[in-house]
Amino acid sequence: MTTQDELNQIIDRAGDNAPHPKRHTLEPFRDSSKTRKLRLWLNIIFMAGAIAGLIVYFRYDTEVAKYILVVSCVFKFVELALRILKI
Repeated sequence: MTTQDELNQIIDRAGDNAPHPKRHTLEPFRDSSKTRKLRLWLNIIFMAGAIAGLIVYFRYDTEVAKYILVVSCVFKFVELALRILKI
């Protein structure tokens, strides 16, 4: 029978020999500063539109709020396309 101390020593030794997984290193931005600024502004417009759409949805008219939210999502889709295509 092994004691708890012996088990802990075995586990410690096994951990010392185990290779550490390679972590993803963050690459510097590949975006040009022009694209980064554009994406930032598109995100700001999206967030402002989403907040305004939710306020209008819960306080006033749901039909108008749906249009505001759809237009806001268009800005987000454009930002997403710029990010994925790395334009």
